[in-house]
Parts: sequence; structure tokens; C-alpha cells
Amino acid sequence: MPYVTLDDGTPLFHTDEGSGRPLVLLQGLQFPSSYFWQNNLGPLSKDHRVIAIDTRGQGLSGKPMGGYTIATAASDLHETFEKLGLRDIALAGVAFGGLVILDYVRQFGADRLRSIALCEMTPRLTSAEGWPYPTFGDFPPEAAAAYGDGVRQDRGVLKDFLYAAFATPPEPAVIAEMQAQMYLTPTSVVAELIDDMVRQDFRAMLPAIDRPTLLIYGRGNNAVMPGEVGRWMASQIPGAELVELPEAGHSPFWEDPAGFNRALGDFAAAH
Repeated sequence: MPYVTLDDGTPLFHTDEGSGRPLVLLQGLQFPSSYFWQNNLGPLSKDHRVIAIDTRGQGLSGKPMGGYTIATAASDLHETFEKLGLRDIALAGVAFGGLVILDYVRQFGADRLRSIALCEMTPRLTSAEGWPYPTFGDFPPEAAAAYGDGVRQDRGVLKDFLYAAFATPPEPAVIAEMQAQMYLTPTSVVAELIDDMVRQDFRAMLPAIDRPTLLIYGRGNNAVMPGEVGRWMASQIPGAELVELPEAGHSPFWEDPAGFNRALGDFAAAH
């Protein structure tokens, strides 16, 4: 299995399929990349070299004791690019993965990137005065600050989030399979990352993004991102292209893989 060993000794698992210019995928929180992208890796790798990375603590990657932040994940990504010799990258991320991308650009710039794709993410998860696009449509900072501790006490609270991530929830057996995959990421890691995610606010940096940017959002019964955050993002990032998938909820890569793969694949080929 392919691993990159970071300078601190942490092994990062990744898949590497296809050939051509690199398309790097960052999944949402908790899932191993190969499971998360199972409906996308094959189709996308027909025309691209597709690299999907398990970030530190997740999936099949190493799991050090603590230190899990968005900034660390972005730094690990930069080191991975250097060790794999990657440039001219189309970099795509869903939700948590999108936050990592924005932090990567903030820390390291976009010299290695040819384009960016952000899917189902909000640059600020929590509610704030004048901010109509938090997670769930309303996520008070007080509730967000306690969310990680709730997960520490009972990982099962995230089962409700899993159901909310689909316009039409999968069958119970599939949900159970997903939960088993999620547990490959330890509860302490998930809680630490949630603690850090709810502190982030990337809104101010969006107008400075200078790479072609694709935005993908599901617009069908999307309880996690119910507002028009995709359209707001498109208004903030110069020249951004927005694709809305009407039959998908918060998981368009799973619920409408054909539409998702076509949008991302065509964009990565053109940019």
C-alpha cells in the first residue's frame, strides 16, 4: 500500500490511480479516502492521475496522540506534495477537505495548484451576525463549542449527522457499513478536528483566490447546507464556476456520482 512518511514519522496513506496531470482528492471528516471516493476514483482516473489522501489520524494513515488541526492537515498536505514531487495540481475537497484546502492556500499559496474544487463546504461553520450560511442553517457558537465534547462522550451522536448528509438516506445496512468505516478514525481525532473546525473563518480570504475554482453543492433536501452558500461563495471567489446538483444532498459524490464526476472531471481537464 502506498504511504508517504512525514518528517515527524507519521505515515499518510494514499491511493494513486490513472495517469496525466494530478487531481488530488481530500475527503470529508472521518472516512477513509478509498471508501469515501469509491464511486469516483475509477471514473475520474480514466482521464487523470487521481491521488486520494487519508489525512493525519483518518482512515489508514498514522494516528499520533493529539495535535489534530486544520492547519496541521494543510501542512501535511504541503509536505506530501513535496515528497511526491507534485505540481500543476487540481486540488478538490469536500466539507472538511475544503477547509484544509483553504488553509493550505493561506499558508503556502497556490504555486503548486492549477485549480481548486470545493464541495459542500462553508467558510464559517458557526452562526454570526450578518452571516446567513452556517452549518445546519443555524449553529450557535455555544453549541458548536460543545459539539466536540458531545462526540467525546458519545460518538453515536454523529449517526444523526450521517443521516442528515443524504437527501434520501441509504438503507440501514449501508449506514451501518458507513459507521464501521468511520470508526477507523478514532473518536479523539474526530473530536479534536471538530473543535478546530468550528473555530475557523475563511470568508475574508476568498476574494484573493487566484486559481480557477469550481464549487459543487447538492440542492436536494440538504439539511447540512440548507442555504445558498454555494451562490455566495461564487460571488466571492473571482471567476468561480458553480454546479448545483438538484437530486443530491450533502453527499453529491455519493448520491449523484455521475453528475459529480462529470463536473469535477471536466473542470480538471479544462483547468
